[in-house]
Amino acid sequence: MNTYRFRILVLASSLALLSSLGLWATAVEPEGTPPPPSSCGASTFPATGQTASAPPHLKITDAPVRDDGLVRAGGALSYQNNGDGTITDLNTGLIWEQKMRDAAWPIVNLHDVTLTFAWDSAAPTIWDWLEQVNTEGGTGLAGYNDWRIPNVKELQSIVDYGRITLAVDPAFNNGLGFNNGPFFPPCSVAECSLTGPGDYWSATSFNINSFNAWVVGFFFIEGGSVRFSRKDNAHFVRAVRGGCVP
Repeated sequence: MNTYRFRILVLASSLALLSSLGLWATAVEPEGTPPPPSSCGASTFPATGQTASAPPHLKITDAPVRDDGLVRAGGALSYQNNGDGTITDLNTGLIWEQKMRDAAWPIVNLHDVTLTFAWDSAAPTIWDWLEQVNTEGGTGLAGYNDWRIPNVKELQSIVDYGRITLAVDPAFNNGLGFNNGPFFPPCSVAECSLTGPGDYWSATSFNINSFNAWVVGFFFIEGGSVRFSRKDNAHFVRAVRGGCVP
């Protein structure tokens, strides 16, 4: 029994020594671990866009309140219109599809702001639409064929919580659209950038029930809300490319 205990103590001491030298982790680390995807690059977590503090009404203590409107954590929302139907988020590096209003309505092009699709349906879906975006003009929108549906976190990154009617930066809603009346006036990508008044599909399914997927709302009181919707419902959609994709 004494010999058995002695061997256990020796083994424990050896393991502790390996761990202290950093050798234990090396010994169990799987070989051939791939490096992080090169597409990740450097990016800044975006701020919410809220710049006004909203202190508590019922608070009775003297504890300071450093809410979002005061702290303004993250990179200030900043976008660049690329002049080719795309918008670059200067914080995340993501490139977003720009929406417009086709003058030939009711015949609309792929990027008309009024278009809505189901996530899953016997009728054309967001995936059929995306395939057309990636083959548009033979090369895809703006010459790229790697457009995709954003995941729910990516989609929420362009919400501007400092705005109400359409909770997005003017880069995505420059005042020529819904805010000027009940209808979108015709405009090209050179003239306007629009956002539909409602929910936008993400590529993220609802984990508990795969018949649902997450959507992000951009209109009025739902601006910035994240909820799930049945995949056979029709919602707006905006394509994205780039980011940290393996």
